[in-house]
Amino acid sequence: MVEILLSIVGGVLLIAVGLVVLGYVKVRSLRTRHRRSLAAIQPTHSEPASLVGLASEGKLQSRGVGTLAVGDSHLVFVQLVPEREILVPRDAITSSRATRHFLGKTTGTDLLVVTWDVSGLADAAAFAVPDVEGWRQRLE
Repeated sequence: MVEILLSIVGGVLLIAVGLVVLGYVKVRSLRTRHRRSLAAIQPTHSEPASLVGLASEGKLQSRGVGTLAVGDSHLVFVQLVPEREILVPRDAITSSRATRHFLGKTTGTDLLVVTWDVSGLADAAAFAVPDVEGWRQRLE
């Protein structure tokens, strides 16, 4: 009886250790991809941000936390979970503005809304950032 109990406990511990190792590998992989995506644009400024929504994806989408960064040639938002990247050439940005409403969602603070047009395909995204006016000035 004791041997069976020890086998079960050992098996459970082995599975738990395996899950911890898999989680660690996944988190490391996400962080590495996150750093590479940001480094690719050689950011002049970056900070944590939340994506409120992407206009082309409609109203039913979840928010996401990540990093918003701007370099000489691109603006990028890199989200960790779910993994996603929004990469916008700076010369395609048509406007940036502050608002409290986007895609039917309302917030208590201003959002940064960036619109762009790439080859006739326009889109927009709203981000919750600490300094909306500072981001607008960087994008001008």
